[in-house]
Amino acid sequence: MTVLEPIPIEPSTVSGLKVADVVTTLEDDSDTTFSNWAGNQSCTPEHIYYPETLDDIKRYVLQANSEGANLRCVGLGHSWSSTAITDGYLLNMTKMEKVHDPVYSDKEKSWTVEVETGVLVNDLDDALSRHNPPLALPSNVVLESHGAATKTRTLPDLVSQVTIVDATGTLNTFSHDKNPEEFSAATVNLGLLGVVYTYTLRVELDNYRLQTSDTFPLLIDTLSVPDVHGPLLKQMVTTNDQTEIFYWPFNTPGLDSKNDAIWVKQWQRTELSPTVSPKKEWFHELLQKLETRFGDKLYEVMPRHPELTPFLSCLMFDMAKDVDRDEVLEIRNAIHYQQGIDNIPCLDMEMGFKCDENFGNVVRAWNYVIDQLYEYANRNEFPFNLTLEMRFVKASSQMSNAFDTDPEAIYCMMEILSVTNTKGFEAFSANIALYWMKEFNAKPHWAKMWEHIPNIKPYLVKQVGDRFKSFEVVRQKYDPTDMFMNKTFSGLVGPT
Repeated sequence: MTVLEPIPIEPSTVSGLKVADVVTTLEDDSDTTFSNWAGNQSCTPEHIYYPETLDDIKRYVLQANSEGANLRCVGLGHSWSSTAITDGYLLNMTKMEKVHDPVYSDKEKSWTVEVETGVLVNDLDDALSRHNPPLALPSNVVLESHGAATKTRTLPDLVSQVTIVDATGTLNTFSHDKNPEEFSAATVNLGLLGVVYTYTLRVELDNYRLQTSDTFPLLIDTLSVPDVHGPLLKQMVTTNDQTEIFYWPFNTPGLDSKNDAIWVKQWQRTELSPTVSPKKEWFHELLQKLETRFGDKLYEVMPRHPELTPFLSCLMFDMAKDVDRDEVLEIRNAIHYQQGIDNIPCLDMEMGFKCDENFGNVVRAWNYVIDQLYEYANRNEFPFNLTLEMRFVKASSQMSNAFDTDPEAIYCMMEILSVTNTKGFEAFSANIALYWMKEFNAKPHWAKMWEHIPNIKPYLVKQVGDRFKSFEVVRQKYDPTDMFMNKTFSGLVGPT
């Protein structure tokens, strides 16, 4: 695949327009209030714009630059941290939805596809499946945004090229072959180098299926004893293409975890034919959407009446769980296994940490949450009411919470979720995070909740300071006036 060179433009002009003329060509959104999907972040930017073309992005960047205004970007608003918060320009990228034709590289013997940053994963799935030959995203793309695999890398490592419009309105192209250090910064980006225009992703031939297994074993028999269950968990994770485990709080009657169950999902590649017909799969997805829509009404009760949390959580787990299943599914049906999750706005705190040799630390991290859950419940406090979840990825070479110099290291991504407006969630999740940080050197998922954790920024500087310094060198090159900075990352990079 040919690596594109940067496309320079004069900072004073875009498509024949002078900066002084740009202001008369911009159409502002009349509603300049932004709130994210979860409802825990909001701001009132000076302008909210919806670019539809590359020229639009350049215009908005140049106008913000001429006014000395800050600029941040947002998609569907599924970030829980304050990454999109600004009092300047907010670019909503949801209209940047072009999927380019996939390209085959004879050198790499592989396929890539370039997509604009507003493209939804489902739409990309559709475009790839219509291609000749049919293509698919790698099988570590789960629930439209999460990675959960030990035989592939984290999502930033699936990127082969990034294009970003910097503070001068210049479109820059980043690739590993061109400049590994800058490419590493660009793949994570954090909105600090500029406005991402496109990502080029590695994709695969759609020539396999996924054997999916859903089981509901007792927690006490599966994840209670680190020395015993850690090695068994490791065996499961390292022999699967993917492993994901869920726990619903209070999923059996009574404030006692000894009879609680967990939901274990496992995926294996196979060449077997699907065992579920398209009609049955469609009906299954419809039922999931209806269940989550109904479930949201029940979940809305919990923040208002927390004393009902154990009863309602037990009821919701009974609704969510199925009998043990072992099916062969098409790739996209196996990956996007839960429909309607947008029906339940929630809060989410996630951290990643390196699995030790026998995965005993994973079991300890998991059980600390459950122990704290029941300790709070015995005080009639219910700050955690949705799910505890973990999944696994191989180490990342980029600036993520799974960064490691050992490419074969396995990281656990563990998160806790509660319904939006749940009283005490921030304090509860901060308590969990501090334990994970102290015991396992855990680091936060940038897009999830983490800014509420006490002393988190000094901790991160101590943990990953050298990588922040390397990132800062690149950031200053493409944003020397700090146009793209915001409070989220202040204190980690940028002016001190």
